[in-house]
Amino acid sequence: MNKANVYLAPIIRDQMLFKRFTMIKMFLGAVGASMLSSCIVILVSEPTYQTTCNAFIHRNNRIHGIHLLVGGTLIGVGMVVAGSCPGTVFVQMGSGLQNSFITCLGAICGVLFYYAFLFKRLTKDEVPKSSIALRQLPELTGIKRIYLNFMFGSIFIGTAFVLEHFVPYKSDLVTPKGLHSLVGWSPVLCGIGIGSLQLFFMMLFKKSLGISTGFTVLVAQLCRMRFFKKLIPSLEPFAYGVQNSLALLFALGAIGGSFISTVSANQFPLSEQYGAGVWSSFFGGFLLSLGARCAGGCTSGQGISGVTHLLIGSLIATAGMFGGGMLFAAGYGFITKDWLFRAL
Repeated sequence: MNKANVYLAPIIRDQMLFKRFTMIKMFLGAVGASMLSSCIVILVSEPTYQTTCNAFIHRNNRIHGIHLLVGGTLIGVGMVVAGSCPGTVFVQMGSGLQNSFITCLGAICGVLFYYAFLFKRLTKDEVPKSSIALRQLPELTGIKRIYLNFMFGSIFIGTAFVLEHFVPYKSDLVTPKGLHSLVGWSPVLCGIGIGSLQLFFMMLFKKSLGISTGFTVLVAQLCRMRFFKKLIPSLEPFAYGVQNSLALLFALGAIGGSFISTVSANQFPLSEQYGAGVWSSFFGGFLLSLGARCAGGCTSGQGISGVTHLLIGSLIATAGMFGGGMLFAAGYGFITKDWLFRAL
């Protein structure tokens, strides 16, 4: 993600206005590779895939369709405001990007707000199994999952390469005033690399790829103290367990990998021109994590893994993310005439 430059605020914001296509190429490559990875898992051990998929659905069985849409929209708005995504916050921190730690602080506050005031109200009732949010494309179409995943995975990767042909990634590289352009790798290939991690997550841990839970697990460590455990008991389940530890390690790995990548390119710490302002960072981070908790995942959890599992609810959340981001970016630019987001 670091080498593809998808963690830079201008790349993320300009994607919402279709001025750059780096982010969508990487996303399509990641989803496509994730879908093809699931095909391999099904062929090698279908019970392993089914266990992983069922666990993902179980974690989402209290998230209603409206929450998926609203949560996804909040993520989209937060992406524009903070110039980041829930997962890229960790990558920005590793690069030494100024104000990325403020984005992280905002995200932590978003988690605390959700579990202190919204969690019980929004998740008190299970979603009916007949709800469209829990339906899957295989049961709606009558086509086997492996065929759908292979077809859509191939289409997504193919579309990413077509975009790359017409809009080469080198033409999307960011060159702030007074600075040299960052060296970038193909976002399609980087996306395929990220999506391929799904194979290892499923086979080794029977877990779906996702990173925004890392914020929740981090905050949940406060529940090891009796005061916080009584204050926000709903966070306690995230304080312990192998699955939660993996989520935190994945986030820490993103920070470490980004740090190594940035240092090796002699770009550490990354210039503030690649990020957002102080208040935009904090408020955007708050929206990102709040939206991710409401929707039960972020661009990786719902956008990559949920879409890989062919869940209609994940498609709703993903549509909210990109649709909300595009509408907010267009509305902000139209009202303020600040199409370069300099005020943010």
